[in-house]
Amino acid sequence: MKIAVVSASFGGKDTQKPFFPQSVECDHYFFTEVNSPVPLPNLPDRLKAKYFKLQMHRVLPGYDCYVWIDANVEVISPDFVKVMTEDLQGIRIQRHHERQTIGEEIDFILNSDNVYLTTRYGAQPLRPEYEYYLKCGMSDDAPLYSCNIFAWRDEERGLVNGFEPAKMLMDDWWDLVLTWSWFDQSAFSFLAKEISCVNEISLGPMFNNPYFTLHSHTKPLG
Repeated sequence: MKIAVVSASFGGKDTQKPFFPQSVECDHYFFTEVNSPVPLPNLPDRLKAKYFKLQMHRVLPGYDCYVWIDANVEVISPDFVKVMTEDLQGIRIQRHHERQTIGEEIDFILNSDNVYLTTRYGAQPLRPEYEYYLKCGMSDDAPLYSCNIFAWRDEERGLVNGFEPAKMLMDDWWDLVLTWSWFDQSAFSFLAKEISCVNEISLGPMFNNPYFTLHSHTKPLG
């Protein structure tokens, strides 16, 4: 099984973190403006990184499994990739470690005095996007996921109307990010209901985690 582990950072938001040698064979990629195989001239830096997050299969075709880790995440366990990809079907992802629903997360962001959050999301249409998903049938108690770490399998088994559910979710996720906001958690929760290929995993707490270390962003603003 071919596995790609992918991170990306543009505009100096984060530097590459050490990647602990893994107990299963995998290829590790960290994309920046220096080594990007696609120029993406019309996208701001945050969306350039988001492209690699949501379109890994286009940038790196031919892998069976893709594992995404945000650029501020350092893998510290040799079994991280094994745990994320073993017997993987669809998409493997954690629930959010602090809040339960999209509505709670949006309220937290919009009422925050945290400069990182207000700078990153203050001008984004978080509330209209959320209300749109509710009108389209998403429940107001739809679960909130931690989208900084996830894995998905690219395969033809389990086709739905001729499409691979996990790949379809990734493509639809990218489309919604371009349509609405950089806050990709809303779109993921909406699609998780529409495209049933999500299986949850618990890696433990976000901090003091046995598999990874979460660092502060190198350049959080801008």
